Order: sequence, then C-alpha cells, then structure tokens
Amino acid sequence: MTVEWAQVDTARRRTVSYMTERPPRRRLSREARQAQLVAVAERLFAERGFEGTSIEDIAREAGVSRTIVYAHYATKDDIFVACVRQARAELEDRVREPEILIEAGADARTVITRAGEVFFGILERDPHRWMVLFNPSTALSPELNARLTELREQTITRIAGMVRNLGSFDDERSLAFAYAISGVGEQLGRWWLTRPDIPRSTVVAYYRDFITPGLDLR
Repeated sequence: MTVEWAQVDTARRRTVSYMTERPPRRRLSREARQAQLVAVAERLFAERGFEGTSIEDIAREAGVSRTIVYAHYATKDDIFVACVRQARAELEDRVREPEILIEAGADARTVITRAGEVFFGILERDPHRWMVLFNPSTALSPELNARLTELREQTITRIAGMVRNLGSFDDERSLAFAYAISGVGEQLGRWWLTRPDIPRSTVVAYYRDFITPGLDLR
C-alpha cells in the first residue's frame, strides 16, 4: 500500500470510527417538538411580524425541515394561533391574582395595581410573547382574525367579571369597561416599549391612576 493510499485508508477509518462513536441524535417527543417550534416562531413573529415570517424561516431557525414543521402545524396560521394560545394561557393564569384580591374584599386601587403588575410584568419579562399577543398584523386573514378574536374575548370576559364584582355594575357597563381597560393596557404597553428606561412601577402607577377613578363611580 502506498503512503497516499495509507493516508486515505487511515482517514476513512477515523471517519467510520467517529460516525460509530457519535451518539445518535435524540428524537424529541411530539410535545417537546411543538414547544420548540412555538418558542422559535414566537420570537420570529415578534421580531419580523406575521407577514415577515415564513414556515421556512421557522424550520431554519429550529434546525429542522419544513416537513417536520408541517407535521405539527398545517399552516402558518396554525402555529401563530399556537403562539397566541400559549401567551394567553399565561395571562389567564396570572389574572387569577387580582381575582383573589377581589374575593378577599380589596378595593379597586389595590386590584388594579396588582393587575397592572401582572400585565406589565409579562411585557418586561418576555416582550416577544407580549408583542405576539398585542401587536397584531394588518396582514392577517379574516379566518385567522376570527380565531384570535375568540381567544381575546375569553380574556375580556374575565376582566368584565372582575369589573362587575368591583363596582356592582350591570353587564353592559362591565363589558364596556373591560374593553376600555384592555385597550389602555395595550396602548400603554406599546408606549412603554419605546421608553424602556421608565421603571415598571411608574407604568403601573399610570395605569392604576387612569383606570381606578372610573371603577370608583357609583
């Protein structure tokens, strides 16, 4: 065997040895893969917007093929809804905190302060998740808009229930106030994103001071 072929043979054996010794790539469970894809998609949707993100982008960032993405989410709409569902699930879970205060007899100022801490705390900790929830694109299809509206109204209904219990308002006023409170939070959150030097406590105080007077009406 010549020196040249000896070198080739040695390199080949090293390659075979490496391939044999390298541990196989662990296959993720369905739940783990979906969690990975949603995490990647959430970041891309927040950074690039809905229209600026494609299934190809999500697959590339996740290090998988498009086939893998499509095996879990049939369309980009579906994975966007999954991102929104996850974000709203966290918000819905945290909404329980001001509800508990109401049940304990706390006044409107205390409840709204806690609600603001919850709402703006999510924005501060995870702006990508917040932006997926509250920075919708104008490029969404009517079908996707309808799905997102249904999710949003579930949260609005929770807020309306708190308003009703705080002020003994009728259903119509409670629902109207719930939409107003939600809108104030969203717009104040967008304002805060452009002024990150302002502490969260200040933003919460602005939120509380604007909303509380309306809930104190009798």
